This record gives sequence, C-alpha cells and structure tokens, in this order.
Amino acid sequence: MPIRDYLPKFLCRILDTTNRNKMDDSVRSVLEKEELMGAYVSNVFRYLLLLFFFSQILANLHSGNMTANFIGVGIFALITVGHSILIRTNSKWAVNVFSYIALFSDFVLITGLLLYYSHASSPGNYGFFIKNPIVNFYLFPLASSLIQFRLRLVLLNVIMFFGVYYGILIYAAKTGQISFSGGWPEYIMGPHVLLGDALVGRPLVYLVLAGFLCFGILRTLIMIRRIGEGEAQRSLLSRYFSPGVVEEMMSNPDVLEGRRQTATILFTDIRNFTALSEHMDPLELSQFLSSIRETLTDCVFEFGGTLDKYIGDAVMATFGTPYPSADPASDAIRALQCGQRMLERLGEFNQKREAKGLEPVKIGIGIHTGEVFSGNIETSRRAEFTVIGDAVNTASRIESLTKNFGKELLVSEDTWKLAGANFRGETLPPVQVKGKEKPVTVVAVGA
Repeated sequence: MPIRDYLPKFLCRILDTTNRNKMDDSVRSVLEKEELMGAYVSNVFRYLLLLFFFSQILANLHSGNMTANFIGVGIFALITVGHSILIRTNSKWAVNVFSYIALFSDFVLITGLLLYYSHASSPGNYGFFIKNPIVNFYLFPLASSLIQFRLRLVLLNVIMFFGVYYGILIYAAKTGQISFSGGWPEYIMGPHVLLGDALVGRPLVYLVLAGFLCFGILRTLIMIRRIGEGEAQRSLLSRYFSPGVVEEMMSNPDVLEGRRQTATILFTDIRNFTALSEHMDPLELSQFLSSIRETLTDCVFEFGGTLDKYIGDAVMATFGTPYPSADPASDAIRALQCGQRMLERLGEFNQKREAKGLEPVKIGIGIHTGEVFSGNIETSRRAEFTVIGDAVNTASRIESLTKNFGKELLVSEDTWKLAGANFRGETLPPVQVKGKEKPVTVVAVGA
C-alpha cells in the first residue's frame, strides 16, 4: 500500500501543498523566483554573520583559542564567497545543491568547535558541550533555511540537530563522560547537567522554533498557491470574458455551474479565407489570424459579451452568459451593437491593409437568440465554459447565409423581434437551412 495511506490527513494535505508537480505553472514559477531571491538574501546574511563572528573573536581574545576560531571563521568565509560566486554564475540546480552543502558544512563547523572547546576546557565532561552557548549557533543555519524559503532545509536542520545533540548526549551518558545534577543551582553554577533540561528543555526550544518556521513557510506556500492560482484563473477568464464579468466571477465562482437560459449567440467568419491565406507562410498566417481575432474580440468585450471559442477563422461569442440579463432584449441589442462595431473596426483594419497593398478582408456575421445550456463542460484534463443547444446551430447557419444573400450582418427573426426597434433592417425571403424543418427568416441589419 502507498505510504500516504498510513499518514495522518493533515500531513497528506501538507504534502499536497508542497508538491511542485501539483502546482500551477505560474505558482511554480513564482515560488522558484522567491527561492532564488532567498538564496541571494541568505548569502548577504552570511556576510553579516561573518562580521558577528569576527566581533565574537575580538570580544574573546583572552578567553578563546584564536587558531581554532580563525580556522572556523575562515572556512565559513570560503563557503560564503563560494556561494556568492555560484549564485551569480551557475544554474538554479547548482544553487540548490550548494544550499545543502553549505548546511552540512555549517553543522560540521559548529559541532567541531563545540567538541574542540569541550575537550580543551573540560576533558572527559561533555556537559560543557550541552551547556555551551555556541549550541545557539545551530539556529543560524535554521534561520538561513527560512530565508531561502526551503521547507526541506528546515526539516533537514531539525533532523541533523537532534542527531548531533542526542548522539553526543547518549554517547556521553554511556561512557560516563557526563554527570547529572539534581537541582537548578548546581546545574547553572556547577559542572553538572540537569537531566530533564538536557533531554527535553534545550532541544525543545529548538524544536518549537523550527516548528514556527515550518508553519510560517507552509502558510506562505499556501498563500502563494492561492494568489497564483487565483491570478492564473483570472488570466484565463480574461481571455473569454470582459473585465467586469471576470471580477464578478472571481467573487462568485458558482456562476459557472450549468443552467438553461436564454442567450444571444453571435458567429462571425472570414470570407474566402482559404484563398486569402494560401499565399501566406505559417508565420504570416499566424500573425494575420491573431490580429483579426484581437480586433473582433475587443468588440465582444466592449459590449459585455463572452468569447466562447475560436473555430479556425471563425469567432463565436455569446451575450447573456454567464449572467443573463433580466430582459433578453438587452442581450440581443448588445449583440447587434457588437456586430456593427465589428464591421466598423474591420473597415479600419482594411484601410491599414490596403495601405500596404494587401487585399481587404470581408466577414459575415450571424446572430440568433434562443434557449441554450450554459456552463462548464469538463473532462479529467480540461474544463471549458461554453453554450450548447439548437440556438447555437441556428446562429451558425444564419452566419452561413450571409454568403447566399451577399450581406455582412444577418439576424434571426427571434433576435429582431427583441432588438429590431433600435436598428434599421431589411427582412429577407425565408430560406431553408440544414437541420431546420421550417424555412428561416432573417433580417439584414443596416441595409
């Protein structure tokens, strides 16, 4: 069985939160940048620690071993300078590896100094190791791990500290190289060690502080994931919805749940696209499609519409989704206004093309109002907000009729009844379309 099956639920949630493979790409990118910045800041703090260590050496000129102190500080300085060079000249992978090397070396230096002074000052008594203030230096690599925003480094600090601390304590107890006291005065003033404080008190302070640091990093990770995922969702929604609708959807995500509603659907398609594009190379075709799509999509968002999808050279948009208006006529009016604005913007677009000696672009626009299913259509790999139903097919068929009638903007009779009072139009003869038993009557808007 997987190891996760034996772990508490809260620990499983922590593993999921810190699992890079389950993070959105944008979240992972932000986290990696913060870790790299943490490596820079941690390196700066190492130089500050160098100043601290030198001040300690000067303060203890007559009570410490200068040779041992300078060897320890010298090694620490070499590692710090090496870290600086590596950060500025190597890959992120190398910087991460060196973080572990620096952590191990710091522990070796601190432990080495503690053992040296224990043997030099009180041979055969490891109580000096347990009570030595240098034990507090183990907090420095712990703080460095926090600055680097590395939860694994914090956990590794804890494991190494308890391994070293209890390893030496157990060894000293078994070999009789430590004596225990029965009271605090003798413990504080004398050479003996209070068993309870040695076993629990001192290491517990380190453990509590490490726990606070782990919790702080974990909470920050959760915050980064929430912000990053929220921004990613906002960025995704902004491709399909107008800015105002995006803000509402972010505060009320339940609106994406499926519902039946009345909506107005707009289809637009480029005329003779095959002939227009056959002389374009792939890059030129991509740039052309991007520019025409952006022009048309801007019109959709201008009138509060929703970009449903791009279908080759066609654009499908809806009005009244995901928030249907109280009066369907409002959605129909905005759709017609959008269609007219598309033709205006297309005229400006063509002026620029003709100035370059390029052929002008023509489009056909079809609009229909009817009942649709609106909501998220999801699979295990993808989710898409869209509308489906007969009204969608009808709108597509009406757009195709623009070729037959030689018109740019056609709307269904249903849409015209809702919005026609606000526009000029010409009712065209009924025509039979695929998928419809009865002939369809359409109106050429602006004729």
